[in-house]
Amino acid sequence: MRALPVIAVALLLLCSAVVGATGGLAGSPTNGAAGTAPLGGTGTAPALEPSTHVAQTGDASLQQINVLDVPPRSVERWGIEQQYVDLGPALGLSANATTDHLQTRAMVERVESANTTAERRERLETALQDLEARVDDLDERQTTAVAAYGRGEASARELLVTLVRVSIAAEELNDRRNRIEELAADTRGFDVDRGRLASIGNQLSAFGGPVRAHAAAVLRGEADPHRFYLATGPRSVTVSTVLDDTYLREAYRGDLRNGAGDAIELEVALDIVAASYPVIWNTTREQTQVFGGGETYPVRIGHSRGDLTAFVDSDAQVVYAEHQRRPLASMVADQRAEGTGDGVRLVVNQTYPGGPAQVRVVDSVTGDPIDATVSLAIETGDATRLGTTGDDGVLWTLSPYRRYTVTVEAQGESAEAVVEPGAPPRVDREPRADDNATPTPPLVADSADADVYHR
Repeated sequence: MRALPVIAVALLLLCSAVVGATGGLAGSPTNGAAGTAPLGGTGTAPALEPSTHVAQTGDASLQQINVLDVPPRSVERWGIEQQYVDLGPALGLSANATTDHLQTRAMVERVESANTTAERRERLETALQDLEARVDDLDERQTTAVAAYGRGEASARELLVTLVRVSIAAEELNDRRNRIEELAADTRGFDVDRGRLASIGNQLSAFGGPVRAHAAAVLRGEADPHRFYLATGPRSVTVSTVLDDTYLREAYRGDLRNGAGDAIELEVALDIVAASYPVIWNTTREQTQVFGGGETYPVRIGHSRGDLTAFVDSDAQVVYAEHQRRPLASMVADQRAEGTGDGVRLVVNQTYPGGPAQVRVVDSVTGDPIDATVSLAIETGDATRLGTTGDDGVLWTLSPYRRYTVTVEAQGESAEAVVEPGAPPRVDREPRADDNATPTPPLVADSADADVYHR
């Protein structure tokens, strides 16, 4: 099986229309893709309809796992395009990291050089206040970049670079938080609120997910070029990628975050996550951790179909950010499209926009897998070559936001399938009244798509 290297970045904007992004989807050298025509377009498209709610009961292995998202009819700008290593941003990332590290060292030296204990306590408090201000600045920096992209004033690359820089800065600021905690422990009469320090660390961790880490590697030339899916909205950003055999996803909904709440009981945070991700909560959970303190409560769950970190806002009492890792074999494709040519059968197993889509090609008579060339066109746009399916006849890519057509060519024959984008199983702000309803009957897999449902 070949997983097409793709990073999807969804910037979720609350607005009414849906228009195409200016970016395009180029071919991936790692899969032999040669096309350079953009995938995307402009104009207004029908909004995505809400997905069917997944009940909590039944076989959890055949149910969609919720993802943090915005309501239907909200995505305004979107596009799919490829990013490469870029020496300029790569050098900028290193320079910014060095600057932040030097500032941390300067803070430590300033505290340690205090002449009196009172002066040391004063400098520690100043350092702590400065750190809290920097955390707020990071949130505003990300929000500004998202808004600029949404207005068409920034490119996808500029947005991605900013997201990576925010992640790197958050990592360094968390190190500064640790140094302040160590200095406070060695300072007589300075009793720092551990909940205050924990809240800072919890907020910073929401900026540093697995997708941004891999995006940094791409920009530095440490990983192959990847494709990106983008959409925009106020104070919110989602980033996802298919990396090898794993689907990675991050989402940050700043519009849901109040950021000024009092501490809550750990059980309350767990209950919020349980209601937001019922399928995960009712599947085999290998490890569950909750990190308390202040206004943000990260809840980490390792489960039989991947792992989740959900960030709960203590005031709004909702999940406002998430990081997910999902093996492709654990994904449930609840939509399916097929096409048949002379001797070639194509099956596309679709999840949701920005989620993974499985392209499978088999011999229409024997059912044996076929190594085929795969192309994709959005609506009436030109087709772009994605790559080949390989010996097992399977290629994974990311789904666009609009209806798209997959075309495969092999052995001198071709087949195509038109795929509706669907809508993701969204995290609700509050538990639904029908959470205990009878589960929707699962889609039964056959020989052409059986591994989609494998745990």
